[in-house]
Amino acid sequence: MPHLPQGLRVFLSFAGLVLAWGKVLAGDVPLRVDFVNPAPVTFTSGDASIIFHDEFDQSPKENPVYLEYTTEKPDSFLQAPGEGLAGGAMRARFEQGQVTVGTLKVAFGRKAFSRSRGLRPDETFREIYWRVYVKHQAGWQGNPAKLGRATCLVDANWRQGFIAHIWGGPDDALCIDPATGISDSRVVTTKYNDFDHLRWLGCRKGRTPIFRTAESGRWVCVESHVKLNTPGRADGVFALWVDGHLEAEHRDLDWHGAWEDFAINAVFLENYWNDGSPKPQSRWLDNFVISTKPIGPIGAGRPVTIHRTNVAGAGPWEAEIAADPEGQTIVWKSHPISAGAATVTVAPPSGGFCDPSTRELAAGPDHAYWVRLRKIGETEWSPWHFPFR
Repeated sequence: MPHLPQGLRVFLSFAGLVLAWGKVLAGDVPLRVDFVNPAPVTFTSGDASIIFHDEFDQSPKENPVYLEYTTEKPDSFLQAPGEGLAGGAMRARFEQGQVTVGTLKVAFGRKAFSRSRGLRPDETFREIYWRVYVKHQAGWQGNPAKLGRATCLVDANWRQGFIAHIWGGPDDALCIDPATGISDSRVVTTKYNDFDHLRWLGCRKGRTPIFRTAESGRWVCVESHVKLNTPGRADGVFALWVDGHLEAEHRDLDWHGAWEDFAINAVFLENYWNDGSPKPQSRWLDNFVISTKPIGPIGAGRPVTIHRTNVAGAGPWEAEIAADPEGQTIVWKSHPISAGAATVTVAPPSGGFCDPSTRELAAGPDHAYWVRLRKIGETEWSPWHFPFR
């Protein structure tokens, strides 16, 4: 502003900052998909690939399968009816400065403690996938340190052979941080979380900033894959997907040398914030699955209905669906959706398929779709997210 007095330039700059910050406070953040209406979860009773699953329609107190369920305060980490994708969820409620909220721990396979405290105790699991949906309260702030881990408990004192950590990493994203407690093919850890004796195998960061305020208020699909190395070789795997995007991966890990006394036998969900939460806020966990095969996203109900995040002053908006995580093959586009509508249904009145011969989205586990949204008149779309089958 070369022709304005200095005082007026300062005032206008300050006013611009106030207006911009006011828009953030008013909730003027990017549109996202909160969720797509899910179909009932169905796992075939004879499907041996499913080790465990919980939709949190009852309290973990009533589920004897859990090795351990903890809540720091009576209302810190509780089953919350009606707050999940389709029914209940686990709600983790942080008070300002609170570090730990609560955990859920599942044990399975061969282990050195009581056979009654775990699933399928006669089996050895050298490869697993585990998935959970996580949602951070709208307006969420900060990066909590821990979300979950797969591990090997080698005795009743919970010494660990190796740990596949899913942690809060740089840039408000998740990261994978594998560690081993085995040296020269013997266990050297002396206790749980024995950091003095763990050897770290290399942190790799993800890219989706799920802890950023702009990404809050929506359900995110987090899936991890752990495969142990061939004894004596460095060919172990640790991978992380967020909303169906491969975000971080190791394929050259030596998890345990030639040691083979036990394998993967526990997965923990955690709510531990090293520095404490900066304010009172909550997050939710839902649809927790452990499997020997890839799990992928939830199935959508019919008709497919997309729910947007609750964004103040959203204005008219639109949606697109693609058949791949990069959006190379867009299959459906909505017509403009009114500002007051929080949902759009994939049906002829609301939009159309890009291929005129297509009448509906393909069914079955081999067909996955991703969604993106934007406000009408804006050039920036959301990333492709909330995959569904």
